[in-house]
Amino acid sequence: MPDPAANLYINKAHIRDVIRVEGIPYTFVSCNYFVGILLPQLAQPELEAPPRDNILIFGDGNKKAVFVKEEDVASFTIKTVDDLRTLNKVMYMRPPGNTYSMNELVALWEERIGKNLKKFYVSEEQVLQCIRGMEEKHALPAN
Repeated sequence: MPDPAANLYINKAHIRDVIRVEGIPYTFVSCNYFVGILLPQLAQPELEAPPRDNILIFGDGNKKAVFVKEEDVASFTIKTVDDLRTLNKVMYMRPPGNTYSMNELVALWEERIGKNLKKFYVSEEQVLQCIRGMEEKHALPAN
């Protein structure tokens, strides 16, 4: 069985494969992360505002990702609908000015609030153990 974190991508790939095999016209828009979901709390879902004291950083915090506004993705997607050049293609929305690592985002926030946050780094293995533990906790009993 693949790692639980990979399931999302496996499911997306399967859906794309089915669409292609069935000959359904498509344009897939790939955009990484939505600003409105991850940035308001700096990827700390339990908070309602960005942290001011401590922050969890997954991995070493150096992997870069592209962050885009949901409205920009919607506008981009609408523009692709009537453009025959996008038919049966994957469109990648990757504005270079929107590419940051978590460490870079935290540094920008620290500069803005004039204070250094205490950083707690969570390894990939720790994240996977937590996911596995949650799956076991919520597993349905076998009958």
